[in-house]
Formats: sequence, C-alpha cells, structure tokens
Amino acid sequence: MERIATGRDAGGASREPGPVAELHAHLAILPMLRVGPYVAHDVVPLSGSPSRQITEAGLRGKLSPPILAAPWQTWGFLGAGYARAYEPSHTIASALGPAGFAPGQNGGLLEVRLGLGLGYRLGRGWEAFLELGGRAGLLFVGSLYDRGACGCGEPYAGKDSFALSLSLGLSLNQ
Repeated sequence: MERIATGRDAGGASREPGPVAELHAHLAILPMLRVGPYVAHDVVPLSGSPSRQITEAGLRGKLSPPILAAPWQTWGFLGAGYARAYEPSHTIASALGPAGFAPGQNGGLLEVRLGLGLGYRLGRGWEAFLELGGRAGLLFVGSLYDRGACGCGEPYAGKDSFALSLSLGLSLNQ
C-alpha cells in the first residue's frame, strides 16, 4: 500500500510503499450484497524515521453484480473504520549538532475505503482475488497528527490522508 501525506513540512519524512494484511468476513444480506467487519494492519516505511504502524477495524459492504460469466466474479466495496497509528520513539540524526530524541507518538483517524475487485473461483468455495482500493483519512486526533506536538525539532511528517492499495488474496466463500 502507498500512503500519501498532506501537510508535511519541507524536509519531513516521505512515505514509501509498505505491506498490509487484512482479514474480513461478509454475511449475505441479498444475493449480490454482503456486509461485515474487517481488521487491517499496515506498515508505513518513512524515510529517515521508523515505520508507522496502523491498525484499523470497521465495517465493509460488498456489491457483486453478475458482470462476468462463472468462474469469474466482480465486485465493488465501500467501508469505514477507525484506524490507530503509532510511530515509535527514535533518535534524530543531525549534521549540525548532537542528535535529538523524538518520543513515540500515536493518533487516530476515521478512514473511508472504496474499491473494485476481481475474483476467480477455484472450487470447493475457494476464490483467488485481486482488489484495487483507495482510502481517505478524516477526523485526525492525537499527538502524531498535531503539528509541533513532538517539540523535538523533527520536521512534521504530515497526515495519512490518502492510501492506494493493490491486494492479492485467497478467500473462502461458504
């Protein structure tokens, strides 16, 4: 997943693509509509700083219209959840003087997610899938998202406002 920051100071840590793991369950409400909970955890590598850890939980809806013939399946999804972010404490390297110390910080945000999926039924309920998704962060709270809260002289790394992901997975449909 690639997280895109907003409000970052010049010289602030830039984000790099990182891994994400997600687990979700769906209950069929109608033949084409499924709703259920999800949990996700992603690692956001930052240049010059330790990786941020973001754990999220929420609800996700999935609409699966019969666009392609079996064994293929397509769907769109929409969801929302609360994400908790943490950046561990670390030392700040400085070419001009002694190294500083940045304490660990945390924060939270509401994330809205949207995406498209393509699946191939392998048999006995198993399906291989590919999902292209996006997330938008809203309502940021906590010291991690409060500009200047660190007070350690480190440039502000910004808010985790947008994310793009490409997921490969295996699901069990029962």
